[in-house]
Amino acid sequence: MLRRVTASQMMASTNNAPKGNSFPKLGDILVNLSVKNTPKVVRKLRLIGDPYMFFEFTDKQYVPNPTNDPALRGKTVKVPFPDADVNKSFNRIGHEEQSQCPWKKMGYICTTQFAQNCLEKQDDGTWAVKILKKGKSIFESFANEQMNRYDNPELDDDFPKHLGTRNAHAVRITAEATGKEGPQSVKYSVSYDYKPTYIDDDMMDLLMKAGEPTAEELETERKEYNKARKSDPSMPEWEDMFMYGYPLHKIFKHTPVKVEVAQAAPAKQEYVDEDVEPDINPVVIKPPKAAPVAASFDDDEDDAPVVKKKAAPKPVVIEDDDDDYIPFLSEED
Repeated sequence: MLRRVTASQMMASTNNAPKGNSFPKLGDILVNLSVKNTPKVVRKLRLIGDPYMFFEFTDKQYVPNPTNDPALRGKTVKVPFPDADVNKSFNRIGHEEQSQCPWKKMGYICTTQFAQNCLEKQDDGTWAVKILKKGKSIFESFANEQMNRYDNPELDDDFPKHLGTRNAHAVRITAEATGKEGPQSVKYSVSYDYKPTYIDDDMMDLLMKAGEPTAEELETERKEYNKARKSDPSMPEWEDMFMYGYPLHKIFKHTPVKVEVAQAAPAKQEYVDEDVEPDINPVVIKPPKAAPVAASFDDDEDDAPVVKKKAAPKPVVIEDDDDDYIPFLSEED
């Protein structure tokens, strides 16, 4: 049935229309460890649950080296992504099954990345929900610290061993500029507070406002977790809090090749707006031509740091490149 709509009703409907992307800008919720504008940065974090692992691709490929020429080893060329015209992000998230990943098949270079929800202590003493996204060096430091605690017979049962439970020690990450080139331009140090920081109800509310799973999602994750916990001593008792915070599985999900989608299934026009001419000859997006630029490649997969078996260990120094570029979500995410 047709319904009359007044001007005020139309404006109210427009203003209240649901937004397609409910996520905030990723740059605003990532833990900022950049040292571009300051020589030293220190962040105090309370980790939540365990991190997610994913593969991140940049628009670089290795220089072909069929003769195994030593001069070409590690050299890369910049090759724009085939869907660069329709997806302005300068990275792509790979398929969790590498054998099915289109970016890997095309020869793009990837690094293993991790993302974890956390609470970051602000200058005014308050806490803010953030996402810690980095390579394996920092996250292996966390893992080593946790395993050392589980293996330490001097620690009693009440001592927090996992860093992502409700009562656990806060971590401090220090990033310092070294003045060196390439992967040694930033030095990271990881340390742990002497006393644990309990996540109170106010902090829990912040996590739930950032993202709370449905009852069905929570039940499914709980069952899978408890099943895996039977054979993994590093997994603490389940807490629903592990799933609170930003939906990492949606933010860092696989990025399909948009050009392939456009070529395989061109959008069909379901109706004709009187103010818009029908597209009689749809334009098929073509991949841009590569513009190779020779550059040396440094692997940012750092060696695992060494952590002493202590309740409050000294800072662990980790050398890593200044991986402070910020990926962003496409408009469709």
